[in-house]
Amino acid sequence: MKQIWQGRAIQIATKVGDQAPMAAVCCNACRTCTTTNLLALATGAGLGTVYAVGRFARRIV
Repeated sequence: MKQIWQGRAIQIATKVGDQAPMAAVCCNACRTCTTTNLLALATGAGLGTVYAVGRFARRIV
């Protein structure tokens, strides 16, 4: 039983080792996309806030 389990574990480790460089590239790409999307969302929210405050200020004046 132990010998069969170790054999299968080695097979899985070999397959994962082949995919490891690809997984690192994928994670970096996702991190870059997420950062870009969050920065764009924050910039849009900030500009929207500035626009709303400007409109409110014009109404008061």
